[in-house]
Amino acid sequence: MTALADITSRQRRSMTALAALTPTELRLLVRDWTVLVFAFVFPPLVMLILAGVFGTRATVGFGWRNPQHYYVAASVGVPVIALALVGLPVTLASYRERGVLRRFEAFGVSPSKVIGTQAIVTAGLILVGVVAVLAVAAPTYGIPHITHPIQTALGLAAGTLTLVLVGIAVGLATSSARSAQAIGLIAFFPLYLLGGGGPPKGAMTGAMHSISNALPSAIPAVADPWLGLPGLGTQLAVFAAWAAAALVAICWLVRRAAHQP
Repeated sequence: MTALADITSRQRRSMTALAALTPTELRLLVRDWTVLVFAFVFPPLVMLILAGVFGTRATVGFGWRNPQHYYVAASVGVPVIALALVGLPVTLASYRERGVLRRFEAFGVSPSKVIGTQAIVTAGLILVGVVAVLAVAAPTYGIPHITHPIQTALGLAAGTLTLVLVGIAVGLATSSARSAQAIGLIAFFPLYLLGGGGPPKGAMTGAMHSISNALPSAIPAVADPWLGLPGLGTQLAVFAAWAAAALVAICWLVRRAAHQP
């Protein structure tokens, strides 16, 4: 009974620490204008342009789907990539660079709690970014009917979890905020363009299509079930592989940091 009480007490303290850290981490994260632009301006702006350029005529490149509907659905996955790969790594790398994680640890707040708080804040901002895309789409091109709502939600959740883990690994592996930002931007554009945020996957060459299928982009995981296309199972398998690799990297990086002087 004593051991169980100790475990319960530790869990309660952990939840209290997370609740206390979350508002502070949210304020710090949104101070970076790069995060705000990439998460809340870039996705709806590019959606407005691309959907307006390609119009409503269904073509083979879009899998015989309405291009406007395609870009609305595809743009929902863009804030996931932006916040997980540009915003989150920069914040964590900045903490490592300035010794913030060690100062937290000196006051009894473990790095895992700080990392967990960052993940929660990032997931919350991703939802805000999704709402921003839909808010802009509703009065302009309309929100297309969601063919498979459960699969669409699952694709969004799996993509968010995977890319948040990848973002944490990048943030812990880089030595400065600038290098984390550079790596995040380099990773963002392939996942955005090859994931179908620019040209649809149906318009890609065979080689680019194969590369696209191996990337953990949240765009097709959301857009395909939304518009009734199969393939979510394959995407979930790709997510699982990337998430497992990122989790192993995170555990190793946290353990290495704990043993550094």
